[in-house]
Amino acid sequence: MDAEQSKAQVVDAAKEIVATLKLPVDSAYFRRSSCNDQGDPPFQGSVRIWYPLAPSSEASDAQVAEWVRVLQTKGWTTPGPDFHTHATALIKNGVTVTFDRQGVGRKSNGIELLGKCLDMTTAKETAGLSEDIDLG
Repeated sequence: MDAEQSKAQVVDAAKEIVATLKLPVDSAYFRRSSCNDQGDPPFQGSVRIWYPLAPSSEASDAQVAEWVRVLQTKGWTTPGPDFHTHATALIKNGVTVTFDRQGVGRKSNGIELLGKCLDMTTAKETAGLSEDIDLG
């Protein structure tokens, strides 16, 4: 997988999620992340989506639970037992999506999408640069 395929993998998944959930996006960006602590290849595509806060943490939890239910009807599944996170997560076609918990003092909620660690073409010097994207 090259850098553009890595980007398309997560951007296409993000567009699907936004359209399916009719998600009001405050902002979104793409970047390439190293899949190791040294910042070396392989890299994966990463999309971060920011959307408006729910009226309360409880309302946010209910909203995410409903989104998970809807996305599961579109082929998203829960990760296997070896996957560990404190957030709600789903997987489809090698893309993992996690939904942040709504926290006190935050200005918006977030969703992160991570692709497969297969991009061997990105240079270490250009990885991690953020690029605003339109998911509409």
